[in-house]
Amino acid sequence: MDNRDKTLIIVAIVICVIICCLAPFIASGNPDGLEKSAEDANVSEEKATVAVEPPFPDYTFEPLESLGEVGVLILGVLLTLICGWGVAEIVKRRS
Repeated sequence: MDNRDKTLIIVAIVICVIICCLAPFIASGNPDGLEKSAEDANVSEEKATVAVEPPFPDYTFEPLESLGEVGVLILGVLLTLICGWGVAEIVKRRS
């Protein structure tokens, strides 16, 4: 990997972190989406039985409020990048 590729990756990570920091503050409090459609269709919001409880329900870490949302978003970006890197390494070794 040359320096140009490394620079591109670093810039992309910085942009992702900036978006993660701004998203909780500029996102709509009443987004139109699946939840809104379910409300319009009078679908109840019963808790489904799941095998494993989600570690960060509603994309937030409750004790930290808005800062928790930023942290969870950054954690998600990092985990996605790590998974992508791992898949790339596996593919590279098989080739």
